[in-house]
Amino acid sequence: MDAVSHRLRATLALALCQLPLVWLIALRYLPFMEMPHDGWGILYLLLTWVGHFGLLVLLGWMLLLLPALVLPSRFLWPLAALLATLGASALLVDTVVYAQYRFHVNYFMVSLFLNDKNGEIFSFSTNTWLVVVGVAAALLAAQGWLARRLIMKGRARRLPVGKVSGVLLLALVASHLLHIVADARYMRSVTQQTGVYPLLFPATAKDFMAEHGWLDPRAARSERADVSAREADELEWPLNPLQCGASSPPNIMLVMIDSWRSDEYDARTTPNIHAALDENGRRYTEHYSGGNSTRTGVMSLFYGLIGNYNAYINNTQTPPLLVTEMQRQNYALGIFAAASLDSVGFDRTVFSSVSPLRTGTPGDTPHERDARMTDDWLEWLGQHERTERDRPWFGMLFYDAPHGYSVPEDADMPFQPSASEMNYLDLGPDTDPTPYANLHRNSVHYDDQLIGRVIDDLKARGEWDNTVLIVTADHGQSFNDFHKNYWGHNSHFAAPQTHVPMILHGPGVSPGVEDGMTSHLDVAPMLMRHALGCTNPLSDYAQGGDLLDEQLNHPWVIASSYLDYGIIEPDRITVVDGTGQWKILDRQLTPLDSPDFSPAVFEALQQFRQFYEK
Repeated sequence: MDAVSHRLRATLALALCQLPLVWLIALRYLPFMEMPHDGWGILYLLLTWVGHFGLLVLLGWMLLLLPALVLPSRFLWPLAALLATLGASALLVDTVVYAQYRFHVNYFMVSLFLNDKNGEIFSFSTNTWLVVVGVAAALLAAQGWLARRLIMKGRARRLPVGKVSGVLLLALVASHLLHIVADARYMRSVTQQTGVYPLLFPATAKDFMAEHGWLDPRAARSERADVSAREADELEWPLNPLQCGASSPPNIMLVMIDSWRSDEYDARTTPNIHAALDENGRRYTEHYSGGNSTRTGVMSLFYGLIGNYNAYINNTQTPPLLVTEMQRQNYALGIFAAASLDSVGFDRTVFSSVSPLRTGTPGDTPHERDARMTDDWLEWLGQHERTERDRPWFGMLFYDAPHGYSVPEDADMPFQPSASEMNYLDLGPDTDPTPYANLHRNSVHYDDQLIGRVIDDLKARGEWDNTVLIVTADHGQSFNDFHKNYWGHNSHFAAPQTHVPMILHGPGVSPGVEDGMTSHLDVAPMLMRHALGCTNPLSDYAQGGDLLDEQLNHPWVIASSYLDYGIIEPDRITVVDGTGQWKILDRQLTPLDSPDFSPAVFEALQQFRQFYEK
């Protein structure tokens, strides 16, 4: 064996020898995961334990590939020992961070540590530092001894490194294949494990399987275990048992328009909503969605939790307390959405306790589905009035035409010039947004006419004054507002994508205009307290306030994306991406010069762990 081959084999052997230590450290993640009790869950745990952590050590070995090619053994073994020590130490630190905050070490956490001058977040005693230094020194000594024996003394020749590596890779592939099936079949014992381990991005292919006829989503959904009464082991939510009960529970009606911007609410764009609610409802001028995407925006409204909890909720199929409490109080649930609910995972999150669940609406275009959905809702409510008139109901209408820039050919198009369709190939930093913004506004105008029918029907049935009506959006929409080539949503946390209309009407709702900063996180606690009669402190089950509290004015709010989140303050937005990279921007998305973290960042970090078991 030549010298280079020996060094490559020896460093690979050193990496594989880390596995027992890595597995020992990784045991610290297990208390934060609901342990599986069925065969598939246990199999996935074993495969992931072998395959994923095997992948991590192999990735660590790749850092030594170039040094192994060029460095002689006497210089290579100290470097290899140092990298092995740093890798094991990083994993150990990550377990500590995850235990405290339920997310993994990233660049943002490192920046917080370096900027935590007063010990607001991280505070370590002298004894703690001595233990850390002692453990690191002992680990470095052990790694040095092992690296020297393998690299300098040739002990790696006897180790079956190729066979072991092959087993690790097979386990890795098998774990991802099992997760693909488990995700499609709603096998919670498997999917709930995925958020715990660092750098684990499990494969999914539910849509692909359905398209090829390998999966019937409705049948798979019907086979899943009932989750309406299940409590997640890791999430301590609520902190105390709910004490709820309304003597005369009102009806609750949630009307959402997908991608409806705050500046698209006015007498011309939404004349029906405006006429019914502007003077008779309670309007919030500085209201922000909890996300810049449909999934995070809607989940923030129903759960009253920041997006940091969404992955866990999705993996464990934990339903919102708002929905399960309505079910406990015998509400009839009329869930209507123009677009598919399961495409954004609401069948396994927001409505995971609802069965049967209507997951979409037939139609070839968004505007056709919106019209059909409205007709179906009116029919559902009529049937409810005839058969269960004394039973309270919750209704949700989720309109989709603006998201698809969709209007009928013969529709009223008051905003001109208007494009006939959205041409994404035409978009750029110098594109005039007016035709596309007007098309979007015209689609909102179209949905307003449908919502007008819903409002008129409530009045005609005598339900108007006994129904808590919420009219809002899941998120906003960008049209190159700041000339930075942002279009659509899910790309930033400034007002165009997060500032949305919020209007209330109903029993206990005083008409007026509120200018304080509010959030979708304030909706669920408001309904729990005032509609469902919950007497618990809001902090028992939500991270928002009471939207009917006239003093409510948050100093900051959090909006999340699928991977990123933004802390929105009156003068800045602190953005943290999925890798932990961070930036501080003004409200027009221009980076601030030499900014320091504001107190809001440290306060937000405390919310990240509020409902995780200590």
